[in-house]
Amino acid sequence: MRLYPPRLSLMLRAAAAALLLAAIASCSTLQRDIPVTPSHSFDRPEETTLGRAYQADQANRPGLSGFRLINGGVSALMTRAALADLAERAIDVQYYIYERDAVGAFLMERLIAAAERGVRVRMLLDDLGLGFEDVALARLADAYPQIEIRIFNPFTYRARWSRPLQLTLQLDRLGMRMHNKVFVADGQIAVVGGRNISNNYFEAEEESNFRDVDVLAAGPIVKEVARHFDEYWNSPVAFPVAALGITRSERAGPHDVEDLRQFANDTRGPHAQYERRKSEFTKRILAGGADLIWAKGEAVAELPVRNTPDPANPVAAKSQILRTLANVRREAKNEVVMVMAYYIPSKRELEVLSEMTARGVRIRLLTNSLASTDVLAVHAAYSKYRSALLAAGVELHEYRADAERPVPKDHIMRTGSGDSALHSKVRVYDRRIVWVGSANSDPRSRRINTEAGLLIESEALAERLLKVLEQDFSLRQSWLVTLEDGQGGGTKQITWVGEQDGQRVRMQEEPGGGLLRALSQFFYAIMPNVEDLL
Repeated sequence: MRLYPPRLSLMLRAAAAALLLAAIASCSTLQRDIPVTPSHSFDRPEETTLGRAYQADQANRPGLSGFRLINGGVSALMTRAALADLAERAIDVQYYIYERDAVGAFLMERLIAAAERGVRVRMLLDDLGLGFEDVALARLADAYPQIEIRIFNPFTYRARWSRPLQLTLQLDRLGMRMHNKVFVADGQIAVVGGRNISNNYFEAEEESNFRDVDVLAAGPIVKEVARHFDEYWNSPVAFPVAALGITRSERAGPHDVEDLRQFANDTRGPHAQYERRKSEFTKRILAGGADLIWAKGEAVAELPVRNTPDPANPVAAKSQILRTLANVRREAKNEVVMVMAYYIPSKRELEVLSEMTARGVRIRLLTNSLASTDVLAVHAAYSKYRSALLAAGVELHEYRADAERPVPKDHIMRTGSGDSALHSKVRVYDRRIVWVGSANSDPRSRRINTEAGLLIESEALAERLLKVLEQDFSLRQSWLVTLEDGQGGGTKQITWVGEQDGQRVRMQEEPGGGLLRALSQFFYAIMPNVEDLL
């Protein structure tokens, strides 16, 4: 029953919107006229201990860079911490999500410790996934002059509660997020991949942890990674903390380092883990390039502000990453292996995959299942393409929530027995070319978010990565999705094949998601015109 006449109802809604906008306007506001001084990456690694550790290996392999896979979350975190402790001149970090949890606080402590030694620390963080409040960032920057923090594409009005409305009103601008994940130490070593900075990316969360892969890179390719960082750092959409509208009185409060150390006494947290294994990781890094795979590589990143698609010139509108991977894919002759946490194919991609399988190229794809995904809307969109992918000849696998992740035997991180969720974004072409980065295969990565990754030509690295991935493709770790005859030999139905308790099982109802997830997926599946935003 309608409570008000239509015209009055419209007036009330307009009044409510006006009041809400007025409330937002009273919040702290981004100061867009703050002067920004450009700065650039440290480019003399040979002057540092890290640089000298790799100098001989690089000299003996001109034009090549060194690479090592970082498979497990614990190792990924310990490596970043060790690099922060070993750095002498500069650290650059660039992340989509940076939480103020045990992992985020632990890594921030290592960065503060580096700044106290005189290391310049530049932190470029996306505003949407930032777990630190503006006041905390401002006080941190004031307390440690060697730490400079810039926020990528920040919200104009700083109150967190106002963000949904701002997104609605400015979706074209605020919808573009910096999805890159980069850590560079002394211009010599970079870690690039899919991991953000929070507990569940590094095996420090009890309820659910992400399965992901990083690459450690040393040598000439790090200059490319650093150059891309500079492009973002000096771009017009990267704002210093001074622009966040924090008043002088608010900034005057103390920056409480002890607040970051609230997790330090946890006997099963990252601090305890690092105390136990610091020597192991620092020694491995300082050992130089002996345990690295040396190969040709290329760092690829989107422009800090994505190009607006131009229907009259679709080639120019393509992303840097899509263009690079399309060239590699075109040359594939035998096999393409893709592990994509979030996968929504375009119509053109389906056509290309079908063309490739028709000429004998084996396509294997692993993505999240209904039970493992942390973004149900993406899974709902992907599920509409299962039949088309299978018809195109793709070997389709879905990662299981009960999959085991690679956790070292001597770990003391608080992993518990939590579920798994796939977060990797890797590809292997013809067992000789490897891609590891932040980009998914979905509309958001293709044309909205910024992304970064490494393309590496190495049969040895491809072999190592495929050995890791084979475990994730196994029936114990993922469901094999097939089309099989229905009951009575009727219409073919999607079937999930896996192993449980050592026995092979087949299901024709989507496994493991539960009623609530199934209903949520149905809701997202019937929502109109949202797929292009996923």
